[in-house]
Amino acid sequence: MILFYLSGCLTSTLVLNDNSEVILSYNDKKIEAKGELLKRNFLTFSNIDIDQHVLRFKNNRILVFESTDVSPYYQYNFSTRHSIEMIFDAKYASIIYRRNNLYVLQIVLKNDKVINAFVQQSDDQKLSMIYGLGKKEFANIIDSIKEPDVDIGKIREDNILLFNDPKTAIRTKWTVKLINIDSLLRTSDSTRMF
Repeated sequence: MILFYLSGCLTSTLVLNDNSEVILSYNDKKIEAKGELLKRNFLTFSNIDIDQHVLRFKNNRILVFESTDVSPYYQYNFSTRHSIEMIFDAKYASIIYRRNNLYVLQIVLKNDKVINAFVQQSDDQKLSMIYGLGKKEFANIIDSIKEPDVDIGKIREDNILLFNDPKTAIRTKWTVKLINIDSLLRTSDSTRMF
C-alpha cells in the first residue's frame, strides 16, 4: 500500500511538498506518502502554469502529481469533472466519491484504459491531482477518507492503467488549443464589468 499515515486536520487539500511527499487532507484525516522524484515538467501558457511530477513510491508504484495555477484574471470554465475529461482528452470521468472540493474519479480514456485519480479544486483557479493508483490502493484510500454512512459509486476494476515508465507516465494533454480554443479557461468573474 502506498499511503500510510493518518492524523487530524481541518481542511481538504491535496498537495506535494518540497520533500516529494504527497499529502491528502480530508475532514479529520490526513494521508501522507513519501515518493522519489523521477521527473518534473513545468509548463507555462499565457494564463496558466502547470507543475508535473512523476514519483516512485516504496512499492515501486509510479504516480503522477500535477498542480495548476491559473492567472488571477482567469478561471476554469467548466465543472471539475468536465475539466478533467478535457485535460485528459478522455471519453468520460466517473465520480466515485465527492465531498466539498475533493473528487475521487475514474478517468476512462479513448482506448478504454482507466486512470484512478484524486482531484482537488480549491477554487476556480487551482487544481491538484494525483493519478495512476492501482485498484487496491485506490479502494483503500477511499475507505480511509469517506464518511461512514456515505455510499460510493461503482469502481471499475478492469483495464486499470498503471505506469511502469516515468517517461510515459504523464497522461494529461495540455495544449494552447485546449486552454484557449476549447475554452478550458475563461475570464474570471471577479474581473468582469457589469
